[in-house]
Amino acid sequence: MFDDSYNIREVLDDVIERVTLREKLISTAKQFAEKKREDRYTLAIKQFENLMGDFLRLYQPILDRLGSYRQGLQKELTGLKSSLATVTGMLEVSKGIEGLQAKVQRLEADGQDLDETIKEKGKTADKIDDLFNRIRTHNPGVAGSTGRDTFSDVLSRMPKDLFSETPETSKEVTRKAPTRG
Repeated sequence: MFDDSYNIREVLDDVIERVTLREKLISTAKQFAEKKREDRYTLAIKQFENLMGDFLRLYQPILDRLGSYRQGLQKELTGLKSSLATVTGMLEVSKGIEGLQAKVQRLEADGQDLDETIKEKGKTADKIDDLFNRIRTHNPGVAGSTGRDTFSDVLSRMPKDLFSETPETSKEVTRKAPTRG
């Protein structure tokens, strides 16, 4: 049987993993800042938070897709729960009637399948909700960079010994267009 939600679950797991990594970086930087009480760690925290904001802006189309999938999933879960209630009711009525043993077994199997499907889809919905709750604290709100330091501004104020290697600035090479003659 083809699982049409496999891609969504894979993307969801990937995004959750990436957000978790970035949260760990921010948390570790905050721990260093508490221990050392130096400005460079405060600037590093700010930079990691800015990078998380950039990540969320970059992944916004995926997050939007996950949000719309969550809305569809909620409607589907409501329908599945209604179907489960119907099957459960039919099962209770069928148990009281003699000669419907085969029907009772099918209804029990259908009820178990519906219950498993509801649990699986519920786990996916809970993961999406958890992801959105986690990124809500890092969501920059406005896509523009107003009120935010640029990458070069933050880096220029950081001490040079914070980086293991400082990249050398290279001169840009200009190319001349070949002349036809």
